[in-house]
Amino acid sequence: MKLVVILCALLIIQHALSLLQIKYYKKSLDKIISNYKGEDGYFVFSGMERSKFSPGAIVIMVVDQDYMIHECYMLKGMTVFTKFKPLDSYKGSHVGEVLKTIKDKSVNKKDKGIPSYWKALAKAGESALLSISKNKISVGH
Repeated sequence: MKLVVILCALLIIQHALSLLQIKYYKKSLDKIISNYKGEDGYFVFSGMERSKFSPGAIVIMVVDQDYMIHECYMLKGMTVFTKFKPLDSYKGSHVGEVLKTIKDKSVNKKDKGIPSYWKALAKAGESALLSISKNKISVGH
């Protein structure tokens, strides 16, 4: 009986901490978006990679209509206390170049496994390329 109570308590704690992390993610996203309100041609993308036994990662990036990255943030860790950190090395880079770099690095690390933050960055970058290109086709640029 004690085991059931402990497991239930752990599930409730996990749920509460997950809600805190979701709230932090939304607050961070709102802060980034507020910097670009009223400006056309900027898009926000995020990529997430979860892992059970290694740190997960979330990447948020702001990309313009020319596929250039204006801002990039990463949250990487195993706890809900991890915060978003800027990835300044990607500012001013073309999304395609970033994806190519990740692919090249991944080929070299195929036997050791690809880090979750590379996967999250790749997901955000791929979303950016697809969404912006679809937007350009539908608008007729």
